[in-house]
Amino acid sequence: MSQKQTQFYQWGAGTRLITSLLGAIMTGLTLMLPVAAQNLPAEVRQGYGHLERGWVEDAIASFRQALQRYPQSLEAKLGLAQAYQRAGQDANAWQAFQAVLQQSPSQPEALAAVGQLGAYRPEWQAQGIAALTTLLDQDPANAAARAQRALLYGYQGQFPAALADYERLLPNNPSPDTVLGAAQIYTYSGDYAQGLSLFRRYMTGGRTVPDNAVSAYALALQESGQSEAAIAVLTPRLKPAAQLDPVAVQIRTFLAVAYGSNGQTDQALATLAPLRGQSSARLSLARALSALGRRQGDSALFEEAAALYQQVLSETTAPSFGLQREVADVLSEWPPTQPQALALLRQLAQDNPSAVSLQVQTLTLAYILGELPAADLAAQLAPLVTPLPEAPSERRAITLALIRLEQPEPELLPVYEGAIAAGLDEPLLIFRVAQMQLEQNNLAAAQSSLAAYRETSFGRGDLAVDLLLADLERQMGDLEASGKRYETLVAANPGSAILGDALRGLAYVRTLQGQPERAIAVYEQVMQADPGNLTWPLGWAYLSHKTGALSEAEAGKRLDQWLAANSLDDNPPPEVWQLTAALAATPERAGLYEALLALDPKAAGIRWRQIQLLAERDPALAEAEVAALVADSPEDPTVYFFQGELAQQQGDLQRASQAYETILALDPNQIGATNALAGVRFQQGRYGEARRLYEAVLAREPEDWGARLAIAELNAAQDYRLTALEQMQNLPPNPQTDSVNQRIEELQVDLLRRRGFQPHWERY
Repeated sequence: MSQKQTQFYQWGAGTRLITSLLGAIMTGLTLMLPVAAQNLPAEVRQGYGHLERGWVEDAIASFRQALQRYPQSLEAKLGLAQAYQRAGQDANAWQAFQAVLQQSPSQPEALAAVGQLGAYRPEWQAQGIAALTTLLDQDPANAAARAQRALLYGYQGQFPAALADYERLLPNNPSPDTVLGAAQIYTYSGDYAQGLSLFRRYMTGGRTVPDNAVSAYALALQESGQSEAAIAVLTPRLKPAAQLDPVAVQIRTFLAVAYGSNGQTDQALATLAPLRGQSSARLSLARALSALGRRQGDSALFEEAAALYQQVLSETTAPSFGLQREVADVLSEWPPTQPQALALLRQLAQDNPSAVSLQVQTLTLAYILGELPAADLAAQLAPLVTPLPEAPSERRAITLALIRLEQPEPELLPVYEGAIAAGLDEPLLIFRVAQMQLEQNNLAAAQSSLAAYRETSFGRGDLAVDLLLADLERQMGDLEASGKRYETLVAANPGSAILGDALRGLAYVRTLQGQPERAIAVYEQVMQADPGNLTWPLGWAYLSHKTGALSEAEAGKRLDQWLAANSLDDNPPPEVWQLTAALAATPERAGLYEALLALDPKAAGIRWRQIQLLAERDPALAEAEVAALVADSPEDPTVYFFQGELAQQQGDLQRASQAYETILALDPNQIGATNALAGVRFQQGRYGEARRLYEAVLAREPEDWGARLAIAELNAAQDYRLTALEQMQNLPPNPQTDSVNQRIEELQVDLLRRRGFQPHWERY
């Protein structure tokens, strides 16, 4: 299932957004002091006179001279700070204003200036917010200070606080620059509709979105389904690779993301190429690569983005809340970096206890990593999502955390239903509810939820609905309808994730129908259409080997080909587990078993192959391992198959019989257990019971090759050799045909001997 695109927080060092708004905070303040205080020292009055005339360097010299004579002169300190600011000496201005506030913490001009300068560097943002908060405590009606604080909150990723300020400003006919700032912050918070509305409000009267805000405007267009419009807005603003200032980098990365959203991946990567290796562009490049990797399902791009994020975080002194959260969000999507993401989220949640979404993200990621059982997750999430936080950005973050659980366990159903009832309006939550209802076998409710999801604009074109509907039809017993739906999905040639799930579902349904050959034929069509994909041959080999159409050696070759071309660290497909578990245990695959179990300790089939190897060295320990599997999953028929097979290998037919009987007690129609129990009865010499069981198998699966051969061997054992011979001769071709032919020859020789004839090869 595709997830919604992660938000982009595009505030950076040196970016001076809406300069005229920032300057408005200081309007009327800079030259007030000398007018009101004519008794200042001559050097101070001279400094302010130079500032009035625009002689900034002369003003700096005068104020420095004044401070040498009057080191405690607050007016001289303030004048020097203002002169540095006018000269563009930001670092000097910052230090000078800090000196003013150290002497007079409530000085309004210095507070406003620190708030203004806070936009220039990420490490100044927190102090800028604090200064503006102090200023607003003195004068709550100061709209310019509130607008600047909202921007700084947005830069920090503290969207609830930022949007709370804008909600006070926007209804009161704010300046165009305030509207522009709000448009950007709403967009970066994930409220694309409101962001786009505010951009259009700003552009009334013929105003053009400036370069330092056009990337946010393009993002709002793109996320509103207008990728081509976003490309059209950004393309004229793209500067040559040689002119990569911070704003140019931002435009280039957002254009690349818009190309990716429009399906133009090659163009997107070409646009990003000049940024590779540029240390100043690492964060922007990481954002673009993660967006492209997420949209395209390209793990290599996402891995590169994760590495860049880690590098940026490690090299940033005192990283902002927004940067840390952004990095945690992205790293949480990449399995190798999820533990690091969890550590980051836990620290952020501890430092920001009022941010409910951080608690939700922390809990859901701990669940994904297997650190939290579903029941505990449900108990801890319920009070966090009912009632929901009021802030829209908090609600969106909670929604994203919940929909990221691609296969939530049924214990979480009340949490999702409660979140929807509490006001989380997100179609994918309805889809997740349908998944859990289907898992609970609540078919009518699942059908209703899927119908509601399909009515949404998002669900209308989501092929994952058909996957669930096909599974729903399977559970309702309409196997043919389910199979046809899966085949339709395969024919639509969707993305690899949907295609893989459709093929697996089809294989399961056709196997239940006793017609796995129909699924094999579909696999062959897909393999022909996509010959470079080594995953589909794994599924084909698994089915072909299971039906006896492909030998053990040939099936093993398919697995080896995939392993030679791919890494197990790169989220291997389910077919790797399926085929590995289907092949006989060999010492050569011991390392593979260990690697797969490290990825999924619950992979029972792989664990069984490992136990089989163990049984050769230590039968008692192997028996104990199987007993542990049974104790862990007493309702899972698979573990009893393992127990029965191990008992047969050890000659303990009574224990094997009990294992297969347990399966049949759980499901009387389990054909595999019926077949296995028939084999045990055969070995015990209880031929009548064995025959009845094999006949029950053939009544449901008339073409079961193994059962047909077993019936023939039963006839041979009961001395109906002519019947057995005829039955063996009528068996269809199979990889075991050579051994059957040898058995036919043995029966023929035995018959000749009984009639007094000597075979020709024994005459000499």
